[in-house]
Amino acid sequence: MKKWFTIALASTLLLALTACGSSNGGNNGNTGSSASPNGTEEASPALSPEPTDAPKPDKLRIAYHPNMGGSSAIITGMKKDFFNEQNIEIELVKFTSGPTEVAAMISGDIDLGYVGHGAHFLAVEGKVKIISLDVLSKAEELMVRADSGIAAVKDLKGKTIATQLGTSGEIVLDLALKKEGMTRDDVKLVNMDMAGAVSAFIADKVDAVIVWAPYSTEIKKEIGKDNITVLANSASFSEEFVFPSSWIVTPDYLDKNEDKVVRFLKGLHKAMDYRAEHLDEVVGYVAELNATPVESVQEEVESGVWMTGTEVRGLFADGTAKKWYEQQQELFLSSGKLEKGAPVESYVTFDLMGKVAE
Repeated sequence: MKKWFTIALASTLLLALTACGSSNGGNNGNTGSSASPNGTEEASPALSPEPTDAPKPDKLRIAYHPNMGGSSAIITGMKKDFFNEQNIEIELVKFTSGPTEVAAMISGDIDLGYVGHGAHFLAVEGKVKIISLDVLSKAEELMVRADSGIAAVKDLKGKTIATQLGTSGEIVLDLALKKEGMTRDDVKLVNMDMAGAVSAFIADKVDAVIVWAPYSTEIKKEIGKDNITVLANSASFSEEFVFPSSWIVTPDYLDKNEDKVVRFLKGLHKAMDYRAEHLDEVVGYVAELNATPVESVQEEVESGVWMTGTEVRGLFADGTAKKWYEQQQELFLSSGKLEKGAPVESYVTFDLMGKVAE
Protein backbone atom coordinates (compact mmCIF):
# COMPACT_ATOMS: atom_id res chain seq x y z
CA MET A 1 0.00 0.00 0.00
CA LYS A 2 2.77 2.34 0.96
CA LYS A 3 4.66 1.45 -2.20
CA TRP A 4 1.61 2.18 -4.37
CA PHE A 5 1.18 5.62 -2.74
CA THR A 6 4.82 6.49 -3.42
CA ILE A 7 4.47 5.57 -7.10
CA ALA A 8 1.28 7.65 -7.47
CA LEU A 9 2.85 10.68 -5.84
CA ALA A 10 5.86 10.52 -8.15
CA SER A 11 3.60 10.32 -11.20
CA THR A 12 1.63 13.36 -10.06
CA LEU A 13 4.77 15.41 -9.57
CA LEU A 14 6.04 14.41 -13.03
CA LEU A 15 2.80 15.54 -14.71
CA ALA A 16 2.92 18.88 -12.87
CA LEU A 17 6.45 19.55 -14.02
CA THR A 18 5.54 18.72 -17.62
CA ALA A 19 2.58 21.11 -17.54
CA CYS A 20 4.75 23.94 -16.21
CA GLY A 21 7.24 23.38 -18.98
CA SER A 22 4.48 23.61 -21.62
CA SER A 23 2.99 26.87 -20.32
CA ASN A 24 6.21 28.79 -19.77
CA GLY A 25 8.53 27.52 -22.43
CA GLY A 26 6.29 26.23 -25.17
CA ASN A 27 6.86 29.18 -27.56
CA ASN A 28 9.96 27.76 -29.16
CA GLY A 29 8.33 27.36 -32.55
CA ASN A 30 6.17 30.49 -32.41
CA THR A 31 7.83 33.75 -33.59
CA GLY A 32 4.59 35.72 -33.67
CA SER A 33 4.30 36.47 -29.93
CA SER A 34 6.26 36.49 -26.69
CA ALA A 35 5.47 36.43 -22.99
CA SER A 36 5.45 39.76 -21.23
CA PRO A 37 6.60 40.23 -17.62
CA ASN A 38 2.98 40.34 -16.45
CA GLY A 39 2.13 37.08 -18.17
CA THR A 40 0.23 38.53 -21.13
CA GLU A 41 1.23 38.00 -24.78
CA GLU A 42 2.57 40.87 -26.90
CA ALA A 43 2.88 40.95 -30.65
CA SER A 44 6.46 40.86 -31.88
CA PRO A 45 7.61 43.98 -33.73
CA ALA A 46 6.95 43.72 -37.49
CA LEU A 47 10.04 43.29 -39.60
CA SER A 48 11.04 46.54 -41.36
CA PRO A 49 10.90 46.34 -45.17
CA GLU A 50 14.17 46.41 -47.00
CA PRO A 51 15.06 50.01 -47.92
CA THR A 52 14.59 50.80 -51.59
CA ASP A 53 16.89 53.10 -53.55
CA ALA A 54 15.33 56.36 -54.76
CA PRO A 55 15.36 56.73 -58.54
CA LYS A 56 18.46 58.46 -59.79
CA PRO A 57 17.83 61.99 -61.07
CA ASP A 58 17.87 62.60 -64.80
CA LYS A 59 20.92 64.68 -65.66
CA LEU A 60 20.36 67.42 -68.25
CA ARG A 61 23.10 69.45 -69.93
CA ILE A 62 21.74 72.97 -70.19
CA ALA A 63 23.12 75.84 -72.28
CA TYR A 64 22.93 79.25 -70.66
CA HIS A 65 24.20 82.74 -71.49
CA PRO A 66 26.21 84.79 -68.95
CA ASN A 67 23.74 87.64 -68.49
CA MET A 68 20.53 88.34 -66.61
CA GLY A 69 18.35 87.11 -69.46
CA GLY A 70 20.27 83.93 -70.16
CA SER A 71 21.02 82.96 -66.54
CA SER A 72 18.29 84.17 -64.23
CA ALA A 73 15.61 81.49 -64.62
CA ILE A 74 17.94 78.50 -64.74
CA ILE A 75 20.07 79.53 -61.74
CA THR A 76 16.98 80.40 -59.71
CA GLY A 77 15.57 76.93 -60.36
CA MET A 78 18.83 75.39 -59.20
CA LYS A 79 19.19 77.56 -56.10
CA LYS A 80 15.59 77.00 -54.98
CA ASP A 81 15.61 73.23 -55.75
CA PHE A 82 12.78 73.53 -58.27
CA PHE A 83 14.55 71.10 -60.61
CA ASN A 84 15.37 68.71 -57.77
CA GLU A 85 11.63 68.57 -57.08
CA GLN A 86 11.26 67.21 -60.63
CA ASN A 87 14.09 64.68 -60.06
CA ILE A 88 16.34 66.55 -62.50
CA GLU A 89 20.03 67.35 -62.06
CA ILE A 90 21.33 70.31 -64.05
CA GLU A 91 24.78 70.61 -65.62
CA LEU A 92 25.33 74.14 -66.93
CA VAL A 93 27.36 74.89 -70.07
CA LYS A 94 28.08 78.52 -70.98
CA PHE A 95 27.58 79.97 -74.46
CA THR A 96 27.70 83.54 -75.73
CA SER A 97 25.78 83.08 -78.99
CA GLY A 98 22.82 81.05 -80.19
CA PRO A 99 24.23 79.56 -83.42
CA THR A 100 27.21 77.92 -81.66
CA GLU A 101 24.87 76.63 -78.98
CA VAL A 102 22.51 75.11 -81.54
CA ALA A 103 25.46 73.44 -83.29
CA ALA A 104 26.46 71.86 -79.97
CA MET A 105 22.87 70.77 -79.40
CA ILE A 106 22.65 69.12 -82.82
CA SER A 107 25.91 67.27 -82.18
CA GLY A 108 24.49 65.90 -78.92
CA ASP A 109 26.72 67.86 -76.52
CA ILE A 110 23.78 69.85 -75.12
CA ASP A 111 20.25 68.71 -74.26
CA LEU A 112 18.31 71.97 -73.91
CA GLY A 113 19.22 75.63 -73.97
CA TYR A 114 18.37 79.31 -73.89
CA VAL A 115 18.68 81.50 -77.00
CA GLY A 116 18.18 85.18 -77.66
CA HIS A 117 16.05 86.62 -80.43
CA GLY A 118 18.64 86.43 -83.21
CA ALA A 119 19.07 82.64 -83.20
CA HIS A 120 15.35 81.87 -83.59
CA PHE A 121 15.72 81.63 -87.37
CA LEU A 122 17.32 78.23 -86.74
CA ALA A 123 14.00 77.07 -85.29
CA VAL A 124 12.16 78.21 -88.41
CA GLU A 125 14.65 76.17 -90.43
CA GLY A 126 13.66 73.09 -88.39
CA LYS A 127 16.95 72.59 -86.57
CA VAL A 128 15.38 73.08 -83.12
CA LYS A 129 11.98 73.43 -81.51
CA ILE A 130 10.90 76.26 -79.20
CA ILE A 131 9.50 74.87 -75.96
CA SER A 132 8.95 78.06 -73.94
CA LEU A 133 9.28 81.81 -73.89
CA ASP A 134 11.46 83.31 -71.18
CA VAL A 135 12.09 87.06 -71.40
CA LEU A 136 11.33 89.85 -73.85
CA SER A 137 14.62 91.60 -74.51
CA LYS A 138 15.27 95.34 -74.54
CA ALA A 139 19.02 94.85 -74.22
CA GLU A 140 20.47 95.24 -77.73
CA GLU A 141 22.10 98.65 -78.30
CA LEU A 142 23.78 100.32 -81.28
CA MET A 143 26.53 102.45 -79.72
CA VAL A 144 29.02 105.05 -80.89
CA ARG A 145 31.40 107.30 -79.00
CA ALA A 146 29.88 110.65 -78.12
CA ASP A 147 32.83 112.50 -79.67
CA SER A 148 32.79 110.49 -82.91
CA GLY A 149 30.74 113.01 -84.85
CA ILE A 150 28.09 110.31 -85.44
CA ALA A 151 24.81 111.69 -84.11
CA ALA A 152 22.28 109.50 -85.93
CA VAL A 153 22.03 106.20 -87.80
CA LYS A 154 22.26 108.01 -91.15
CA ASP A 155 25.74 109.21 -90.15
CA LEU A 156 26.97 105.59 -90.14
CA LYS A 157 27.32 105.56 -93.93
CA GLY A 158 30.81 104.29 -94.77
CA LYS A 159 31.58 103.60 -91.10
CA THR A 160 32.84 100.33 -89.57
CA ILE A 161 30.36 98.51 -87.34
CA ALA A 162 31.17 95.42 -85.24
CA THR A 163 28.69 92.82 -84.04
CA GLN A 164 28.25 89.06 -84.02
CA LEU A 165 26.30 87.79 -87.00
CA GLY A 166 23.48 85.37 -86.34
CA THR A 167 22.51 87.21 -83.17
CA SER A 168 19.91 89.79 -82.22
CA GLY A 169 22.55 92.46 -82.72
CA GLU A 170 22.46 91.79 -86.45
CA ILE A 171 18.67 92.11 -86.44
CA VAL A 172 18.73 95.47 -84.66
CA LEU A 173 21.30 96.77 -87.16
CA ASP A 174 19.13 95.74 -90.11
CA LEU A 175 16.08 97.43 -88.59
CA ALA A 176 17.98 100.61 -87.80
CA LEU A 177 19.43 100.84 -91.31
CA LYS A 178 16.10 100.06 -92.96
CA LYS A 179 14.39 102.82 -90.99
CA GLU A 180 16.81 105.31 -92.57
CA GLY A 181 16.49 103.82 -96.06
CA MET A 182 19.92 102.22 -95.83
CA THR A 183 21.28 98.67 -96.21
CA ARG A 184 24.39 96.82 -95.11
CA ASP A 185 26.00 97.88 -98.36
CA ASP A 186 26.11 101.41 -96.95
CA VAL A 187 28.34 100.41 -94.01
CA LYS A 188 31.37 98.24 -93.32
CA LEU A 189 30.08 95.37 -91.19
CA VAL A 190 32.64 93.31 -89.25
CA ASN A 191 31.64 89.96 -87.77
CA MET A 192 33.20 89.45 -84.32
CA ASP A 193 32.36 87.48 -81.22
CA MET A 194 31.12 89.66 -78.39
CA ALA A 195 34.41 89.80 -76.51
CA GLY A 196 36.23 90.87 -79.67
CA ALA A 197 33.62 93.46 -80.56
CA VAL A 198 33.82 95.01 -77.10
CA SER A 199 37.62 95.12 -77.18
CA ALA A 200 37.65 96.66 -80.67
CA PHE A 201 35.21 99.40 -79.68
CA ILE A 202 36.99 100.23 -76.43
CA ALA A 203 40.28 100.41 -78.36
CA ASP A 204 38.61 102.75 -80.88
CA LYS A 205 39.28 100.38 -83.77
CA VAL A 206 35.65 100.40 -84.98
CA ASP A 207 33.22 103.30 -85.26
CA ALA A 208 30.17 101.58 -83.82
CA VAL A 209 29.21 98.37 -82.08
CA ILE A 210 25.98 96.49 -81.44
CA VAL A 211 26.01 94.61 -78.13
CA TRP A 212 23.74 93.63 -75.27
CA ALA A 213 24.11 93.17 -71.54
CA PRO A 214 26.49 92.45 -69.93
CA TYR A 215 28.76 93.62 -72.79
CA SER A 216 27.03 96.98 -73.06
CA THR A 217 27.51 97.45 -69.33
CA GLU A 218 31.21 96.65 -69.68
CA ILE A 219 31.65 99.28 -72.41
CA LYS A 220 29.86 101.97 -70.41
CA LYS A 221 31.98 101.15 -67.40
CA GLU A 222 35.25 101.35 -69.38
CA ILE A 223 34.49 104.43 -71.46
CA GLY A 224 31.91 106.13 -69.26
CA LYS A 225 28.18 106.45 -69.81
CA ASP A 226 28.48 110.12 -70.69
CA ASN A 227 30.96 109.26 -73.44
CA ILE A 228 28.56 106.89 -75.21
CA THR A 229 25.69 107.69 -77.57
CA VAL A 230 23.06 105.01 -78.19
CA LEU A 231 21.70 105.48 -81.71
CA ALA A 232 19.08 102.71 -81.48
CA ASN A 233 18.11 99.73 -79.36
CA SER A 234 15.61 96.89 -79.54
CA ALA A 235 13.01 99.02 -77.76
CA SER A 236 13.15 101.48 -80.70
CA PHE A 237 11.10 98.98 -82.74
CA SER A 238 8.76 97.67 -80.04
CA GLU A 239 5.63 98.97 -81.80
CA GLU A 240 6.34 96.62 -84.72
CA PHE A 241 8.22 93.73 -83.14
CA VAL A 242 9.05 92.09 -79.85
CA PHE A 243 12.35 90.38 -79.23
CA PRO A 244 11.62 87.09 -77.45
CA SER A 245 14.22 84.90 -75.83
CA SER A 246 13.25 81.25 -75.65
CA TRP A 247 14.17 77.76 -74.54
CA ILE A 248 14.87 75.23 -77.27
CA VAL A 249 15.54 71.55 -77.88
CA THR A 250 16.21 69.43 -80.97
CA PRO A 251 13.22 67.58 -82.45
CA ASP A 252 14.99 64.25 -81.94
CA TYR A 253 15.69 64.88 -78.26
CA LEU A 254 12.10 66.00 -77.65
CA ASP A 255 10.67 62.90 -79.36
CA LYS A 256 12.79 60.60 -77.19
CA ASN A 257 12.64 62.53 -73.91
CA GLU A 258 9.33 64.37 -73.73
CA ASP A 259 8.80 63.48 -70.06
CA LYS A 260 12.19 64.98 -69.13
CA VAL A 261 11.44 68.12 -71.11
CA VAL A 262 8.04 68.55 -69.43
CA ARG A 263 9.57 68.12 -65.98
CA PHE A 264 12.33 70.58 -66.87
CA LEU A 265 9.71 73.15 -67.92
CA LYS A 266 7.76 72.63 -64.70
CA GLY A 267 10.88 73.52 -62.72
CA LEU A 268 11.77 76.38 -65.08
CA HIS A 269 8.32 77.97 -64.92
CA LYS A 270 8.31 77.75 -61.14
CA ALA A 271 11.69 79.51 -61.19
CA MET A 272 10.30 82.23 -63.48
CA ASP A 273 7.38 82.78 -61.08
CA TYR A 274 9.85 83.15 -58.22
CA ARG A 275 12.15 85.43 -60.22
CA ALA A 276 9.40 87.95 -60.92
CA GLU A 277 8.74 88.39 -57.18
CA HIS A 278 12.39 88.33 -56.03
CA LEU A 279 14.44 90.17 -58.67
CA ASP A 280 16.98 91.55 -56.21
CA GLU A 281 17.67 88.08 -54.84
CA VAL A 282 17.97 86.63 -58.35
CA VAL A 283 20.42 89.39 -59.33
CA GLY A 284 22.70 88.01 -56.62
CA TYR A 285 22.43 84.49 -58.02
CA VAL A 286 23.30 85.70 -61.53
CA ALA A 287 26.24 87.76 -60.27
CA GLU A 288 27.63 84.76 -58.38
CA LEU A 289 27.21 82.38 -61.33
CA ASN A 290 28.91 84.68 -63.82
CA ALA A 291 31.46 86.27 -61.47
CA THR A 292 29.97 89.67 -62.34
CA PRO A 293 29.58 92.63 -59.96
CA VAL A 294 26.10 92.80 -58.48
CA GLU A 295 25.83 96.44 -59.55
CA SER A 296 26.40 95.50 -63.19
CA VAL A 297 23.76 92.77 -63.11
CA GLN A 298 21.34 95.14 -61.39
CA GLU A 299 21.63 97.49 -64.37
CA GLU A 300 20.57 94.60 -66.65
CA VAL A 301 17.20 94.33 -64.91
CA GLU A 302 15.94 97.22 -67.02
CA SER A 303 16.95 95.36 -70.19
CA GLY A 304 14.13 92.83 -70.11
CA VAL A 305 10.47 92.10 -69.45
CA TRP A 306 10.66 89.33 -66.85
CA MET A 307 7.69 87.09 -67.54
CA THR A 308 6.41 84.45 -65.15
CA GLY A 309 5.78 80.83 -66.06
CA THR A 310 2.08 81.39 -65.48
CA GLU A 311 2.10 84.27 -67.96
CA VAL A 312 3.98 82.22 -70.55
CA ARG A 313 1.46 79.39 -70.40
CA GLY A 314 -1.32 81.95 -70.88
CA LEU A 315 0.45 83.54 -73.86
CA PHE A 316 0.85 80.14 -75.48
CA ALA A 317 -2.83 79.36 -74.89
CA ASP A 318 -4.42 82.62 -76.06
CA GLY A 319 -2.48 83.00 -79.33
CA THR A 320 -0.26 85.93 -78.27
CA ALA A 321 2.95 83.89 -78.40
CA LYS A 322 2.01 82.60 -81.84
CA LYS A 323 1.56 86.17 -83.07
CA TRP A 324 4.95 87.20 -81.67
CA TYR A 325 6.73 84.29 -83.34
CA GLU A 326 4.95 85.01 -86.63
CA GLN A 327 6.12 88.64 -86.50
CA GLN A 328 9.62 87.44 -85.69
CA GLN A 329 9.62 85.16 -88.72
CA GLU A 330 8.41 88.01 -90.95
CA LEU A 331 11.33 90.06 -89.70
CA PHE A 332 13.80 87.30 -90.60
CA LEU A 333 12.27 86.97 -94.06
CA SER A 334 12.26 90.69 -94.78
CA SER A 335 15.88 91.06 -93.69
CA GLY A 336 17.03 88.14 -95.82
CA LYS A 337 17.95 86.05 -92.80
CA LEU A 338 15.52 83.41 -94.03
CA GLU A 339 14.81 82.39 -97.61
CA LYS A 340 11.49 80.74 -96.82
CA GLY A 341 9.16 80.54 -93.88
CA ALA A 342 7.37 77.75 -92.07
CA PRO A 343 4.15 77.39 -90.08
CA VAL A 344 4.82 78.50 -86.52
CA GLU A 345 3.12 75.34 -85.25
CA SER A 346 5.85 73.28 -86.92
CA TYR A 347 8.57 74.59 -84.61
CA VAL A 348 6.83 75.97 -81.51
CA THR A 349 5.47 73.29 -79.16
CA PHE A 350 2.16 74.87 -78.15
CA ASP A 351 0.71 71.48 -77.16
CA LEU A 352 3.46 70.90 -74.60
CA MET A 353 2.22 73.70 -72.35
CA GLY A 354 -0.89 71.76 -71.39
CA LYS A 355 1.29 69.00 -69.97
CA VAL A 356 3.44 71.52 -68.11
CA ALA A 357 0.33 72.91 -66.43
CA GLU A 358 -0.82 69.48 -65.20
